[in-house]
Amino acid sequence: MKRAFSILLRLVISGVLLWLLFREHDLTDTILPRLQSMAEHWPWALAGLGCAFGSLFFTAVRWHVILRGIEPALPFGTVLRAELVSAFFNISSVGVVGGDAYKIMALSRRLPGRTMPVSVSLILDHLTGFVAVSLLFLVCVAATSGRWEAMGADVRLIVTGYAIYTGGTTVGLLISWFSLKPDTLAWGRRTFPRTFGLPKFAGIIARMARVHDIASMLWGRLLSATVVAVGIHLTFFLSFYCGLRAVGGEAPVLDVITAMPIVDTAASLPVSISGLGVRERTFEVLISGIARVPETICISASLAGWLLNLWWGLAGGLLFLRSKHHPAPEPEEAAA
Repeated sequence: MKRAFSILLRLVISGVLLWLLFREHDLTDTILPRLQSMAEHWPWALAGLGCAFGSLFFTAVRWHVILRGIEPALPFGTVLRAELVSAFFNISSVGVVGGDAYKIMALSRRLPGRTMPVSVSLILDHLTGFVAVSLLFLVCVAATSGRWEAMGADVRLIVTGYAIYTGGTTVGLLISWFSLKPDTLAWGRRTFPRTFGLPKFAGIIARMARVHDIASMLWGRLLSATVVAVGIHLTFFLSFYCGLRAVGGEAPVLDVITAMPIVDTAASLPVSISGLGVRERTFEVLISGIARVPETICISASLAGWLLNLWWGLAGGLLFLRSKHHPAPEPEEAAA
C-alpha cells in the first residue's frame, strides 16, 4: 500500500511539474517542434546516443573493477548485461524495482550465497561515483569562476548550495572512514558500552564496518574506479550537451558540464518519475542562467537528453524480456 501510494505521488508530482512547464512554454507550438528538429540535426542525436551508451559502458567497467576484487572470475559481459537491463528500471520504470535491486538480484543468481559482497560492491561503486562527480564539479566551477558575477543570483545560490552539499558529504565520509577503523571502534565499545550494546546500533555499525573492511582491502581498485567514474559522468553529461545541439541550441560545453551534476542530483531525488519535471526545471534555471540559452530550448534539450538515455533503457528492457524466462544458473555454473 505504501509503495503504491509512493508511485502515485511521484506520478502526480511529475504530472503537475510537466503541466506547469508546458503551460508556461507551450508543448505543441514550442517544445515539440524543437524535439522534431532532432531528425534534422541527426549527427548530434547520434552522438548523444553514443555518449549515453558510453556512460552505461563505463558504469559497467567501474563496477567490474570493484567486483573483480571480490570475484576475480566474474566475466565483464555479465556485468555489462546487468547494467544495461538496470537502465530499464532506472529510467523507464515507475519505481517498483530499482536498477540497483535488479543488479543485486542478477548477480546473486550467478553467485549464490554472495549477496552481501555484491551489495557492498554496489555501495562502494556509488561512493566512487560521488567522489568523481564532486571533483569534476569542483574543476568546472573553478574554470568558470571568472564569470561568477555575471550569473544570476538564483544560479549562484544553487551552485553554492550544491558545493556545500558535496563538501559536507565528503567531510562526513572522511569522518566515517576514520570512525570505522578497528582501533576507533574498539575504543568506542570500551568508552560507550551501553550505546554500542544496543542491538540496532550494533547491527548498523557491523554493516558499516564490513563496508569499511572491504574498502580498505580494495583501496587500489577504488582509486581506479573513481578515475573510470569521471568518464561515466563526462559521457552522461555530454549526452545532454548533444541533446542541446540536436534541438538547435548552442552553449559552451563547459557550462553544460558545470550544471549537469546539480541537474542529475535533482533528477535523482525520489519525488518524481524518472526525474521528469524536476530535471527540466533545474536544467532550465541553470543553463539559461549560466549560458544565457532561451528557456524553451533548455526544456527541449533536457527532454532530448532524457530521450537519448531512455533509448538504452528501452533496449535494456527488451534484453530483460528476452532473458527473463531463462532458468537460473545451476550452482556449478555460477561458480565457474
